[in-house]
Amino acid sequence: MKKLLLLFTMILTGLLAHAQTDSLFIVTYTTGSAWDVAKQPQEQSWFKEHSANLSKLRKDGKIKAGARYADKGIIVIAAKTIASAKELIFADAAVVNKLFVADVQKLNVFYEGCLERPK
Repeated sequence: MKKLLLLFTMILTGLLAHAQTDSLFIVTYTTGSAWDVAKQPQEQSWFKEHSANLSKLRKDGKIKAGARYADKGIIVIAAKTIASAKELIFADAAVVNKLFVADVQKLNVFYEGCLERPK
């Protein structure tokens, strides 16, 4: 009986530990309907707030990587669930006010590596 209880405790502990780990999500940003093509990015309404939000997410350890490509921006974030990832991203004033459209998807890493800026 003690062995069965110990086995059950180990399984439960493993499941709880697994449930508490973060997953990775990729966020793709594109310009939204509020984007004014006649203005530079730093002149856009809500851009300053967006930058401050990303800075906070970086300081909190939520953003793992970020980049721009073509006319898009991407970040990789850590969160417990897709719902919590979306909550972080969709609370951004620039997304709420349609300066940016954000798409959040679960990221399944098949090759772990290290991203660095070329020197």
